[in-house]
Amino acid sequence: MNRISFHDTHIYPGCLAIFHFRVAENRYILPALAEFSDESVAPAEVEPESPAEVIIRVESYITARGTHIPGKTWRLKYDKNREHWKVTAKL
Repeated sequence: MNRISFHDTHIYPGCLAIFHFRVAENRYILPALAEFSDESVAPAEVEPESPAEVIIRVESYITARGTHIPGKTWRLKYDKNREHWKVTAKL
């Protein structure tokens, strides 16, 4: 399964992530598992827009503290200076 590790317990503009797979140049939607800093997880779908930009849809999940996070869609861009993906907008 494709994995994405986010650097926090939830996603927000500016949040960083590591993709543990290569984003293809095609437009196929890829299934993935979003992992958060508190070890909570959520199913996700990644839609490549380009090799350096993706749309990600994350289903609802519950954080380790019990907070319900509703499903949302985000745009991420690859930051080559940090070698991470960065959330740029909520869609």
